[in-house]
Amino acid sequence: VDVIQLDVTDQESVDAASKEVQRILLSGDNAKKKLAGIVSNAGILWGYPLPELMDVCATGVKRVLDAFVPLVEEDGRVVVVTSGLGPLLHSYSSEERQKALTDAQSPWDESLAPTINECLDAYAKSSTIEERIAAFETIGFPGGPFAESAPDFHMYGLAKMIGDAYMLRVAHAHPSLRVTSVDPGLVYTDLILNMPKYAGLKKEETSAQSPEEGVDGALQLLLDGEDVGKGLGV
Repeated sequence: VDVIQLDVTDQESVDAASKEVQRILLSGDNAKKKLAGIVSNAGILWGYPLPELMDVCATGVKRVLDAFVPLVEEDGRVVVVTSGLGPLLHSYSSEERQKALTDAQSPWDESLAPTINECLDAYAKSSTIEERIAAFETIGFPGGPFAESAPDFHMYGLAKMIGDAYMLRVAHAHPSLRVTSVDPGLVYTDLILNMPKYAGLKKEETSAQSPEEGVDGALQLLLDGEDVGKGLGV
């Protein structure tokens, strides 16, 4: 096992990690071998501003996939750990936005990057929750019931939605790979312990899974079944 440090918000860090993986793959008995698969797992949720959420959950996914997908073997696996809030926020979006997000042939720079910038602009220009609700409704990304009751979920869902949209583009560009996503559900980690509802609670006081249980879905997609990830419609 080789442990390599990586910060998904730092392009230089991602590039350095990719180069180190390539060095290991080409050294000794591993010469000319490739990765069997990768898992993009980084995430933040509660209490973070939208720029940080986008940097980790959307642009961070792109950085990791761009750096490591070329190292994956033919018919290898790519798993993106995401959230059901992504598809849910997609369903709340305007019809025009939904169509643009699922256009797997549209390049990042022409579709998703401008979308992120629009969201960040709406976020920066709204100083109250009422202004933020109006701003995101105006650009076609309403938050449904979360807009007022849980705005952190609204912002997190937007970032995950865009990360998912990029995953679709990767799947389209690499049809030989098995590209899938998984929502691990509620897992007892700092991701939920930062939320007021769970702050200070022991695991048994919540309905959360253990971290070991939380990775089960990703491991199944990475390691099990010959048909996993095949036939992804993009």
